Amino acid sequence: MGLGPISVRLMVAVLLCCLFAQTPDVAQTQAAPKTTTAKKSEQSAELAALTQQIQDLTTSVPPELAAYALLRLVEAKAVSRQEQQRQLIEQAYMLAGQSPYAVRLTASGGLSDSRAGYLSQALTQGLDSLSLRTRAVTAMLKLDPERARDLYQQLRPLALANRSCADAMLYDPSAYYRSAGNVFKRGFTPEEQAKGLPDDFLESIFRDVHHASEVGSASELLRAQQFDAEMLARAEGAFARSLSGIRGDYRSFAATQNDLTRNVTRLAQVPGRASHALLEATKAYLIANDSGAVCGDQSGSVNGATPTSSSFIALNQVLVRYGIAPISDGDVKPGSVVPASESSTQTYWQSPNAKQLQGSVRALRSGDKDSPQWQDSASSTLTSLREWIDSGSEPSEEDFYIEKAVLYSQMLVTTPTDASIYDEMLNEYIAFLSEPPPSDEVRIYWLWSIQNLMQRIRLNRANGEAARAKLETAIQDAPSPSIALYGYLLELERVQRANTGRGFTARQ
Repeated sequence: MGLGPISVRLMVAVLLCCLFAQTPDVAQTQAAPKTTTAKKSEQSAELAALTQQIQDLTTSVPPELAAYALLRLVEAKAVSRQEQQRQLIEQAYMLAGQSPYAVRLTASGGLSDSRAGYLSQALTQGLDSLSLRTRAVTAMLKLDPERARDLYQQLRPLALANRSCADAMLYDPSAYYRSAGNVFKRGFTPEEQAKGLPDDFLESIFRDVHHASEVGSASELLRAQQFDAEMLARAEGAFARSLSGIRGDYRSFAATQNDLTRNVTRLAQVPGRASHALLEATKAYLIANDSGAVCGDQSGSVNGATPTSSSFIALNQVLVRYGIAPISDGDVKPGSVVPASESSTQTYWQSPNAKQLQGSVRALRSGDKDSPQWQDSASSTLTSLREWIDSGSEPSEEDFYIEKAVLYSQMLVTTPTDASIYDEMLNEYIAFLSEPPPSDEVRIYWLWSIQNLMQRIRLNRANGEAARAKLETAIQDAPSPSIALYGYLLELERVQRANTGRGFTARQ
């Protein structure tokens, strides 16, 4: 395989590092076998050069990708000096605040083949501000717990507005509560622990729960911690008081109520782990939100099954055991039904062009892929996809972009790497991804598409050198700094695997 721009730049940097690091004595013994020390020095030079390339590229890519890359360097221990690690974490935390998405969003049920569905999929990368910043907090905890607490405090309180029945995506603030658990366990010195500061911190977390999307994650945090009796009473009391004030967002409530009831029920199964006040507050919260305005479909019918007492069998058993009246059918009758708007649930592939292209790409999944007929069909489909440039046929330019990216990706997966059209199709897709997306809103899907290309390199490593080499060469030749940065991050994994015998997988 020829060396692409990434490999050439990295090789030059490594050679320069090695040249300037070489002493006269070492130069005189170049013909001798490498000692362990010399080999380690060469590996260190390669890692240092790669690390510098990654840092340099972070100035030319979207801020959320830059933050992700800097945190990868810290988590992978690509930089050894603690002060440099601190600087990278602080820089990543600052850059993370510029992500187009403040909090991770997930699609509500039944919307997978829509903009909401594809963006929800792309947001699993953890490139929203909250996910990146809580990741920075976790990294800082290992270096400076006090500073990690300061960074976490800057996230508080979560600013989450109620979602309406017309909203197709819901907040997922679970990273915030996972991070709170980490700070509670590892963010305080023994002296601070003796003063009860961790307990004060966690009680304040439960006191600040104010949105239905937080309820599931907050109840999971409450269930997962081991408290003494006094702290348990404080935490449950704070959470119970928060539940009493959360109303008016049925969409988020419906998405998290099962998590709440499951966690509270599990707490109650352990003697002394669930207070009477928490159970009363949970019951009141469920009744108030289930009997208010609920979301329906476009006809005005209630989405899904209308809640009944049978939805709370396990919780009702606990309530009875604690001497609390169970939830009845009469308690959870909807007060009104708000119909969803058509735009919030609009699915893709509805226009004639989109529908025809999707059908053509799907047809390529079957048949004899070595046959001339299949090759001709693949070539014709690629031509049609290339010539599909009229975004006016789709709901918006952003939707057109996502649909076209999806079709390119599906063709890449479908086409054998030894097919005559594979190289042309791959280069076209990478050229498509080398251009910036039409807006910040769909930038997350663009980055997700690039990341998927890197994942294919990992998969193709097991499928043969030729397939991997084709994909790597195409990526290395891409003019996009974002594609190049993902390529360097993949190279970082390879260098670590060669140096340590094991790779590095980023936490999401």
